[in-house]
Amino acid sequence: MLRAAHGKQQAHTTKRSWSVVVFSVGGLKLAARTEDVGGVSPWMESIPVPSQTPFVHAMLKRGNHVMPVYDLASRLSCQVQGDRLLCLEARHLDGPMAICIDADVPTLEAVEPTAIRPNGRMDVETLGMVTIGGEDVAIVALQRLGRLRQDAVRS
Repeated sequence: MLRAAHGKQQAHTTKRSWSVVVFSVGGLKLAARTEDVGGVSPWMESIPVPSQTPFVHAMLKRGNHVMPVYDLASRLSCQVQGDRLLCLEARHLDGPMAICIDADVPTLEAVEPTAIRPNGRMDVETLGMVTIGGEDVAIVALQRLGRLRQDAVRS
């Protein structure tokens, strides 16, 4: 009985590394937790729609699914780069959302939770900052993307 209790305590104090997808938008390297990413596929033309939601002015149809397009490049004041752009499907709290990203193929990285530090970026919601390959990379909070900005617009 004591051994089981001790084992449970160890399980709570041991933190697993995070798996992140590293991608770029406008040449800026960003990351997102793998569980917040639904997939990466070739970008398809989006359909412009009228919208009052900041940074959402188009829809993307993929098979029988339609999802809003979140313009992360505009949010970061840049333009996506490359000839064959990619679509990052975000698992947002409000449902799947498409984000156009640079043509550079995303990579998977393991990040130790102790390496994640607070981030002072005010231009996008993040979970923190981490150094990957000698570069500081913001871990974007895909599930909450746009929520802080929308709250500020409503007030």
